Amino acid sequence: MKIIFLLLLSLFSASLAENSNMALRNATKAYEQNDFSQAIDLWKQELEKGLYNDQILYNLGNAYYREGKIGYAIFYYESALKLNPTDQDIAYNLKLAKSQTKDKVESSAEENPILSTLFAIHHFLSLKSQLILLGVLVWLLSLFAFLRIALPSPKAKNITIGFIFGFSLIFCILLSSTAYKIYQAETDSRGVVIAANTDVFSGPNEKNSTLHTLSEGTVFQVLSVQGKWAEISIGERIRGFVSLSDVNVIP
Repeated sequence: MKIIFLLLLSLFSASLAENSNMALRNATKAYEQNDFSQAIDLWKQELEKGLYNDQILYNLGNAYYREGKIGYAIFYYESALKLNPTDQDIAYNLKLAKSQTKDKVESSAEENPILSTLFAIHHFLSLKSQLILLGVLVWLLSLFAFLRIALPSPKAKNITIGFIFGFSLIFCILLSSTAYKIYQAETDSRGVVIAANTDVFSGPNEKNSTLHTLSEGTVFQVLSVQGKWAEISIGERIRGFVSLSDVNVIP
């Protein structure tokens, strides 16, 4: 009975995978035929089924960009880049889309060449790659610690100490970068203006005073969500509330 159940489950899973592959092929075909609305619908259906990955998000960004919907394009590019921060194609298309927005809001890391270099180094490896590399470094440190004890020659012991120092330094730097990435993943919340423009109010109500007006495609930090409103900030210059009907929060 158990074998029959596993066989049926396997056949069902294979059927779902085949249906998903067919939907993805149809979405790609629609995109290639410039039927961007159809492609968007098909890719979104796959997202709703739980097939959430950077490639589908990137494809959605491209489709929306081709439709001229910069806000949605930036939203999906940002979502894709959050899953795969080392992908140069996603980063390039995101930068291209952002260049067409009216609000040119750049982060301090992008303005400062030193911070920009550190930012690039920080994202050179994915979080998964860094975790694997940390495991390798732990193994190497253990190996050289053992060799330091086992080797009889003082010269060999000094060489192993040098390797231990070097690997320890790399390990600490990599661990700091990894910890910060994990912290960012847990705490960093951003959103994108998808409407033509949206007003930033001093409070979560349209009766409050208008502080700023943001244009489509503007990316901001989400500080909190209160009902139908999001408290946002952009650097130290802009802070207030925007209607969630005008923006999308990056998951």
